[in-house]
Amino acid sequence: MKCRFISRAIFFVEYKYDGERVQIHKDVRGRMTIFSRRLENITHQYPEVIAHVCKNLNAKTAILEGEVVAINPKTRNLLPFQIVMQRKRKHNIEHYQKEVPVALFLFDILVLNGRDLLSTPLSNRKQLLIKHIDTDASVRIGTFIRTEEMSEAERYFHEAVSQGAEGVVIKGVASPYQAGHRGWHWIKFKKEYEKGLADTFDVAVVGALYGKGARAGSFGSILVAAFDPKKNKYYSFTKVGAGLTDKLLSRLPRMLKPYAIPKKHRLLETNMKMDVWFEPAKVVEISGADLTVSAVHTVAQDRMKTGGIALRFPRLVRFRDDKAAEQATTVTEIWEMYKRRTRKPHRQLPMKPTPALSNSGGREHTLRTDAAL
Repeated sequence: MKCRFISRAIFFVEYKYDGERVQIHKDVRGRMTIFSRRLENITHQYPEVIAHVCKNLNAKTAILEGEVVAINPKTRNLLPFQIVMQRKRKHNIEHYQKEVPVALFLFDILVLNGRDLLSTPLSNRKQLLIKHIDTDASVRIGTFIRTEEMSEAERYFHEAVSQGAEGVVIKGVASPYQAGHRGWHWIKFKKEYEKGLADTFDVAVVGALYGKGARAGSFGSILVAAFDPKKNKYYSFTKVGAGLTDKLLSRLPRMLKPYAIPKKHRLLETNMKMDVWFEPAKVVEISGADLTVSAVHTVAQDRMKTGGIALRFPRLVRFRDDKAAEQATTVTEIWEMYKRRTRKPHRQLPMKPTPALSNSGGREHTLRTDAAL
């Protein structure tokens, strides 16, 4: 885990839970609503979460952000993303409440009693969240530490993975809330990529090549693209073949068939030739070893001397059905990451230290909650 550019800065290291990201809104009438990452109303999926937050939240109005995670009802251990996705349904809700029990891990508060907290430093937002939430087995504050030592962050990363978390997110203590962005202030580090880039990419599927040999009858690889919201265009980033399991390959053509189009999408920029083109609708999460310059891919090509930015040794992690194509990793985010990785020497993040949350006087550890339930 090499993140030298945040050395000596003060930051939070939070568990990254392998669940469904949610926002919970409480309005002036006391009504609770749960929204997905795509801003879909999914209140009906988690009636027990609503009940617990209604009991545990000490505020007239609020917007909370957290992760709904599936738990093993016997061991209370955390379960992976695929399990909690079984709750994504409109029928048999009571049955799946029993089959797939969940817990809510909160890590941010965006509005409190009508006050907008988006520009408030993260350390202050955490203080308010802890103050106004009563925790129990079903509603927790997400586990975190505060430190300025990357060695401690690395140790905490391994602890998080051992406890069933997906990895960690490193956040500047003074950072404002930025929906859907990581960049300088928020950095995600997941277990799949300890030997590669310290981040993953959510990208849109825009094309595919037919498979050969063992992959005949399916796709051998898929073309993925990053989004530029300013230009409302997609730019090809890499071609992914690794990580496509036999099970996924068997259903991939059927999954992507509704989005097939006769030619390259009008909003897509790429120099690649594909056997099949798709509307940018399905989103996948991918990992990789490094960022490089490519003659055929087009991310940030207007900012590069030659070619565009591409991902080396890409690997599929999972399909992200909870994200829309417009929420894909942006061209600017990739460009900023590329600049950081090629800049020498690395410089620390421009973060302003804030007083520790704890009253222990220690610089490293502040508040923690149990990793497992």
